[in-house]
Amino acid sequence: MKRLHSLQSAALAAIVIFASLPAWAEWQQIPMPTTAASAASSQPVWYRCFIRVPDNLAVPAEKDLMRDSILLNVGGISGPFRVLLNGQKIAEGGAIKAGERERFKVPKDILQKKAFNVLAIELTSEAAPGGVTMTPILASYHDELPLEGTWERMTGEPSPDDLKPLPAQPAAAFFLETRFRPASTVMGPNLQPMPTAKLPPQESLAKMTTPADLAVDLVLSEPEVAQPTHISFDERGRMWVSQYRQYPYPAGVKMLSRDKYYRAVYDKVPPAPPHNDRGRDIITVSESTKNDGVFDKTKVVLDGLNMANAAVRGHGGIWVMNTPYLLFYPDANGDDVPDRDPEVRLAGFGMEDTHSVANGLVWGPDGWLYGAQGSTTTSHVVRPGIDPPNFPGVYHEGAMAWRYHPEKKIYEIFAIGGGNAFELDFDSEGRMFCGHNGGTTFGWHYIQEGIFPKGGADPGKYGPPVNPFAFGTLGEIKSHNPISRFRHATIIGEGSALPSNYLGHFFGADPLHRNVAVGERYPHGSTFESSDSAIALAGGDPSFRPVYITNAPDGGIYVADFCEEFIAHGQHYQGQIDVNSGRIWRIRGKDMPLNKDVKLAEKTSAELLPMLSHPNRWHRQTAVRLLGERRDPSTVKPLHDLLKQPAEHPALEALWALHQMGQFDEATALEALQHPEFAVRAWAIRLLGDGKTLPPAFLAAVERLAATEPNPEVRCQMISTARRLSAAQALPLVSAILKRDVDSDDPDIPLMCWYTLESHCATDRDAVIAAVPMDSAMARQFIVPRLMRRFAAAGGRNDLLTCAKLFNSAPSREHEKLLMSGFEEAFKGRALPPLPDELLAALAKTGLASPYLKVRLHDPLAIAEALRVVNDPKAKIDDRLLCVRLFGEVKVPESVPVLLAVVEAKNTAPLQKSALTALLLYPDAVIADRVAAVYASLPADVQAAAQTLLTSRPAWTLAFLKLVEGGQVQATMLPPATITALRNSSDVNVAAQAKKIFHAPVQTSKPAARAEIERVRTVLAAGTGDPYKGEATFMQRCSVCHTLFHKGGHIGPDLTPYQRDDLGTLLTSVVDPSAEIREGFVNNTLTTTDGRTLNGFIVDKDNAVIVLRGLDGQDVSIPQAEIRDVKASPISVMPEGLLNGLNDQDLRDFFAYLRISQPITR
Repeated sequence: MKRLHSLQSAALAAIVIFASLPAWAEWQQIPMPTTAASAASSQPVWYRCFIRVPDNLAVPAEKDLMRDSILLNVGGISGPFRVLLNGQKIAEGGAIKAGERERFKVPKDILQKKAFNVLAIELTSEAAPGGVTMTPILASYHDELPLEGTWERMTGEPSPDDLKPLPAQPAAAFFLETRFRPASTVMGPNLQPMPTAKLPPQESLAKMTTPADLAVDLVLSEPEVAQPTHISFDERGRMWVSQYRQYPYPAGVKMLSRDKYYRAVYDKVPPAPPHNDRGRDIITVSESTKNDGVFDKTKVVLDGLNMANAAVRGHGGIWVMNTPYLLFYPDANGDDVPDRDPEVRLAGFGMEDTHSVANGLVWGPDGWLYGAQGSTTTSHVVRPGIDPPNFPGVYHEGAMAWRYHPEKKIYEIFAIGGGNAFELDFDSEGRMFCGHNGGTTFGWHYIQEGIFPKGGADPGKYGPPVNPFAFGTLGEIKSHNPISRFRHATIIGEGSALPSNYLGHFFGADPLHRNVAVGERYPHGSTFESSDSAIALAGGDPSFRPVYITNAPDGGIYVADFCEEFIAHGQHYQGQIDVNSGRIWRIRGKDMPLNKDVKLAEKTSAELLPMLSHPNRWHRQTAVRLLGERRDPSTVKPLHDLLKQPAEHPALEALWALHQMGQFDEATALEALQHPEFAVRAWAIRLLGDGKTLPPAFLAAVERLAATEPNPEVRCQMISTARRLSAAQALPLVSAILKRDVDSDDPDIPLMCWYTLESHCATDRDAVIAAVPMDSAMARQFIVPRLMRRFAAAGGRNDLLTCAKLFNSAPSREHEKLLMSGFEEAFKGRALPPLPDELLAALAKTGLASPYLKVRLHDPLAIAEALRVVNDPKAKIDDRLLCVRLFGEVKVPESVPVLLAVVEAKNTAPLQKSALTALLLYPDAVIADRVAAVYASLPADVQAAAQTLLTSRPAWTLAFLKLVEGGQVQATMLPPATITALRNSSDVNVAAQAKKIFHAPVQTSKPAARAEIERVRTVLAAGTGDPYKGEATFMQRCSVCHTLFHKGGHIGPDLTPYQRDDLGTLLTSVVDPSAEIREGFVNNTLTTTDGRTLNGFIVDKDNAVIVLRGLDGQDVSIPQAEIRDVKASPISVMPEGLLNGLNDQDLRDFFAYLRISQPITR
């Protein structure tokens, strides 16, 4: 009985244990997002899916940017929730407001490589009825995975095994890594800050290391400073700090779309102060009241700013870079209280990427205010109140250095290209340096008028070269020990509190590697090379992020520390940022005293003069600015006396001061041109050349000096200045420098010579050619091939005639070969245009004629070979295209059946289009019949070329109209300009038939156009768009005619430089294209003596030919002697109704793409 009782007890216990275990519910498939509220539940509801991610989200890397940037983006949850990934909690929260999203960071090491990771969302019983009504998104730095589709749901508690990753693909509810797409979900400030690691200021200081002869001080920290991006010092030795606390999201605007590089389109341009949307940015000034290097007094001078990242004092006020504006706050008495509202001196700087905006304000020694622009913004800069209302602005896409004259109110681009610039520095000789966000360099030595590479060559991120005829760019500062660097800000250390072994060296702030590095500087021709020599300051705090660096009045180097665990701008957009932290540090010589004589504002003008030779650079250059602002007549003679001194300092500073005072005249310049110090000579040329014309006597002196000047920097400045002058003044200078073969190996001078010559090629081509010393080694190596390539690449008739002149004037066989290499390079990867007879003869004369040229010269064997190539489907497509186009230029009757066969066969569209264009030359009746027979089977873009052909001759046009009347050709597919031309045809029969088919004339405007524009404007404001989806619409509807960056056709205007952020103009152009037709794109109807009628734009003409670009994009050359009449049409060739068939989201996506400032895909 005892045994039975014990068995019964055990069984009962087992039953009790079993009953206490949860009853696992079944998972059921459900679409995500959920569309309707589920029934009320007393238990939690779980949703799960399985995700296999790209390896870089699961495998550790040295920098680990990708794994540090994984987020889960959720919304549409009406109550408390939790999110688990592979069974680990990664998020929890309460109800998320309707229409909003919240981002949660995914900790590293949870996602597993190649596994199907389990993402599970638990909704409490309170939240369960609402479901998940917005698609969760798993995002990485550049890509995202919208988890829209089949999920699984269950009520109750899942088994622990249900939340574990699977090694194999499940039957349902899974997402593969191939579903990731370029990130385009719009973003805003996160609902909750993401915690980041940082040490308290004193602990951070304790973990810093320096070389034995250097020391570091903590100057300022939070709460006095946060997010510092710029430091400057006024004439009283006070420190101005720009605190970029609003970054990364501008206040008062809504993001409408963005790309994977975080470049955004906003719903408006933020208004300028004082009518601005109030932001968190502030400008503070700090003072050492005891003059002991301790900044014990800080006050806020300007607050409520929005995207303010730099500020300097000078010229009667405070200058603030408050993107998209350069602001001037007048403050005549210097009490730090603006006298009135700020003046908007410049507007139109890009703000699509707020880590790449205009920035880095610094006074140049010439009195201009200089600034930088980063690599991922685009500007259309205007001067409000000066430029006319319709002025489109000075356009520039990508990195550059710019400058503004505070008195003359002139804006200029100083040099183009570079990295993601965020700082500029002028050394003691007035050279400009800038850091770089990557590579193996300390950065860039910007020279006036220089063309440097863009931030990268990726056509999916950066647009085409600013000048397509530059044919090369100047380089970065080459390193002797190339290692991976990120010298975000680079200066030359020239402070009196630095040991002598650091003076004149590069100092580079590297936020990625958390240090400030030192590099030696080696002259290399007209520029410099470098090698790393020390780490001046290494941070042990994971949040030490030096982003700005500058020489200071006390002789030390000050460092702005952004103080963030994560420094990549995408992480800041994600919300991995602490807007309340920041520090300022000082690097100094360990045993060297700080300079205490820093209050230059209190000095008289006479007392400022000795400052021009002060050992501390800040003193010298600040004294120059003060003398320039004061314009004290009593200092003019002493400054002239200082200029006569043989020492560089103070002679150079005296020169700068005289210039800023308005006392730099031709006589002074001629005197400076004889100075023994090269920097004085170079600056004399630059300063006088800034006026864009040189006095005759000074020009003659510079030309003489060009033949003997020993210093390459002076020779380089001569070329920089020449690029600003008229051809008459510039070309002799270039010619003189080109004769100096010593510069053939210089990193910059040969290309600068080319840039200057090229700038005059369009207007003074004969003078340019005459200026090139053909016997010079530098000219042969760098100029002769580029000169030919430039005119050949331009491809206009006059350009090609210039090519003929170059060949005919070649002094030797070597020059002919150099010219031919340039000619061939111009057409690498593209077809030759029709060549003038003069050029054909010149090419034949060289004996270097290609088979193509022999066809043009009617060589029977060459013609037979060309016909064979056209017929050969195995021949290279480029060769077939070349030969097809030949038969549209050279009349070869036996080519007609060959060309028709190309049209009828299943060939590529470019080949078919070229064949149809070539057939325009021939009158054979069979052409229209055979093309009409295959018209319906042709691709749409090829049909456009067929329309051009079939409407070119009256008999053919009547046959084509029969196709329209019979429905084989849809009338709606014809451009308005074609319909108008047909109705107005000079052939009575064609006009009558066209009027019968097309009943109403095309209207140049519609009463409904304005209403449609307003409708679309409302649609765009109501939601956000995806530029990646919009690209498909552009490619389908616009790219045949228009180019945007690297993609599209060349029938209509290139849209790249247009103000596409101006929605009003953009909508009018799209909805009502005939309202305003741009010059050069008026449709012309041209009739010939042999009865042809052609429509298109006149792209080139001279006394011999007119080149017409047809509505199919093909160029046709017609001899003037064969032209009977040319009539312009008021109807745009761009069809109305471009937006027809697009729903509201399609419209938002399409305009999101149209408004991108830089490319988003390759």
